[in-house]
Amino acid sequence: MRKSIFTLAISGFTLIGSTVAQMGARIDQFYLDRSVLIPAAIGESEEGYATIIYNKLFTDIPGSPQHTVLNMAMPLPQQNTSFGLYYMKENIAFSEMHNAYATYDYRIPLGSDINLNLAVSAGVLSQNFDATKAVYYDENDAKITALMFSPPVVRADLRASLYLSSEKFYGGFAVSRLPQPHFDYTYYNYAAGYDLQTQANALIGYNATIDDDFTLKPSFHLNMYNWDYLYFQGNVSVDFKDVVWLGFGMNNLFQLGVNAGFKPQDDILVGYSYTVPDGQQRGLLGPMHEFTAKIGFSALGGGSRGDGDDIGSDFDGDGSAMMENERTYKEAIVKTYEDMVNFGLGHDSSGIKLPPIPKLNPEPGHYLVSGLHSSEGKANEQIKQLYMKDVIAFKFYDMRNKSYYVYVKRYNSEKEANKGEFYYEGSVPRVWVREIHK
Repeated sequence: MRKSIFTLAISGFTLIGSTVAQMGARIDQFYLDRSVLIPAAIGESEEGYATIIYNKLFTDIPGSPQHTVLNMAMPLPQQNTSFGLYYMKENIAFSEMHNAYATYDYRIPLGSDINLNLAVSAGVLSQNFDATKAVYYDENDAKITALMFSPPVVRADLRASLYLSSEKFYGGFAVSRLPQPHFDYTYYNYAAGYDLQTQANALIGYNATIDDDFTLKPSFHLNMYNWDYLYFQGNVSVDFKDVVWLGFGMNNLFQLGVNAGFKPQDDILVGYSYTVPDGQQRGLLGPMHEFTAKIGFSALGGGSRGDGDDIGSDFDGDGSAMMENERTYKEAIVKTYEDMVNFGLGHDSSGIKLPPIPKLNPEPGHYLVSGLHSSEGKANEQIKQLYMKDVIAFKFYDMRNKSYYVYVKRYNSEKEANKGEFYYEGSVPRVWVREIHK
């Protein structure tokens, strides 16, 4: 009896004429793909990827909320530009809402390792009702009948977002349902209608290095409806070598959760979250489950952004790079930048052997950097791709953020590095100066 009452209650916001509604996704593993909540975060990615999320809340309640999400980021070869596609289906009792958006994002570099991303998303919202899933007491209720037999209603929507990121810190803000879409349903002389509330999301996180193997990753999510109702989520994960992680989360409803995940290979990750309500709600509502899978396009043999992690162009700045069939095969074990210089240009990049480098502080200086990577394998790929553009590059490891940098030149002074940045600008898009102190 109590479960039936709750089922009707969570769908009841649609049954009151001229009211508002709070339909919107609750995603517990938001930290695995920040662009699910902040669309502008797609500009942070150096390569294309797709994320799939499915969750079911309060599993002991018939008709409890379910969310299915497909989110895609597609960086373009043009510098600082990304596109995204987003689809989410929300099921609550007998109501089904479809959300679909296309996003354009532009990245503005603010410093050597700080970027501001601005994005706008345009899309549609479509709602329909499934009479077979309704739980109610009076089958002759005219307002319920009006909803049951109304055709799907489609409304346009807009989202705006910004995202600021650096090596350690990230934060973003997004506002959706800017037009406050209104839904009307009529059945003979009866009518039902409501406005979808504007949603605002704020996200903040930090990556704190513990040692060479472990990283602490706290993150926080704030969600508001019509700038009034506030929902808060916090999560802290411990990451081991960027391969496996374990985390704990809590929200302002005192619902506690545990989450875990792993990377079976580069560019693929899977995660799971389990959350339980607090106190008496635990036995009444039941737990919440969420599954996430994120797949980078490079794991499927796809392309990536030309100015980031995987620079895939076969041409140098003036379009005259040597064709693959004109290159000679030569093998060399490259342990330093000087080894790359001695190897020379004009060879097949498959002959370049790049063993792991020691995780030590690099030589102090001003490095002209063209890529930042979480794994050494990706750094090696970019070094070879730059070589195919007739650009000599190598790598170093930064112990402070546990990341690998690919650089094209090291200078003794900032003035020389700035001149070098201008020199490489035509052949290596998006280079910046990274200063290393003693």
